[in-house]
Amino acid sequence: MRLVFFTADRKASLAGRAKSPALAESLGVDALKAYRPEPGDLCYFDVSGLDEAGTRKAYSALRRRCGDSAWGVVDPEGAVADPATAFFAGASDYLGPAACRAGLDKARVKAVLAFAAARTSAGGTGGASVSPAGQRAGAAEPGACAESPAAFPGWKSIRPGSSYPFYFLYVAVSAQVNLRTRLGEAGYGTLRDRLRLQMQQALAEADALLWMETDSSALYLVPPCASNVAAASEACLRMLLGAPLVGYERLGLPFPVDFVFAMHSGETEFEAPGKTGTIVSDAVNFSFHLGAKRAEPGRLTVSGEAYALASPRGLSDLFVPAGTYEGRSIMNSRRFGVSGA
Repeated sequence: MRLVFFTADRKASLAGRAKSPALAESLGVDALKAYRPEPGDLCYFDVSGLDEAGTRKAYSALRRRCGDSAWGVVDPEGAVADPATAFFAGASDYLGPAACRAGLDKARVKAVLAFAAARTSAGGTGGASVSPAGQRAGAAEPGACAESPAAFPGWKSIRPGSSYPFYFLYVAVSAQVNLRTRLGEAGYGTLRDRLRLQMQQALAEADALLWMETDSSALYLVPPCASNVAAASEACLRMLLGAPLVGYERLGLPFPVDFVFAMHSGETEFEAPGKTGTIVSDAVNFSFHLGAKRAEPGRLTVSGEAYALASPRGLSDLFVPAGTYEGRSIMNSRRFGVSGA
């Protein structure tokens, strides 16, 4: 396994304060032109000093050179306004200012490689944006809905400016204000980076796209296919069940936290992550309202529109009616370890 760091700053390092740093080979950014990764290799690209157009160009070059091999973005100054754009372009990791200071350790490298492998096997958003060799004309691409490929043709064929049906998954960590106070700005930034990576890994089978991020929450788009929605629902329930371990082991927190998940389905115009500022959508608005104002920590809250696919056979007993919100019926997952809740 080869770990490469492309940077214009000869003094830059990925080690940071990591106790068990992953040792990377530092190369100039021009060396990317000759990069030929082997299976299992991982590279990071430092976007320091690049404007938005330069960053997009770097993403395109990395996508071409790396193919299905894992790559990440290093942004020590927080210049990338929306880190979701890196994942949409095919990245498997993003190191913001806090993560750069913390350093890249061996555990994170292992997690990034596992996520990249899972996304590739699931036919996700990474890799080159060309049709697979041998795919017959008119055939649905990997990732398209088997039930209705015309409704959702797959991430590589989706058109910005067009409307599609989606399942919207709201994600947040409970007690945001207290967390920021207890962790400080740098620690809170590290938490957000780790949570982003954890969710990308957990939702790999669902082929979910990190679409919007606020300072305290994220909204993922899940393809409107039964298998994808079920996978997303199961991933949320697993995280709720294992919340103490996830908080301690994956997020590196010295105290317990809980997660807030909410799922809704509807139709919206699609734009790439980072370009969603002009979107006006009742479905998107309701998803944020449901997650921020009605969903409870320790539960997956599901709207009536999303319930059928979000509670596949074998999981329906885990949900209980929770009344209505903004005129829509909602269901809550039971609290694990709490009888009748």
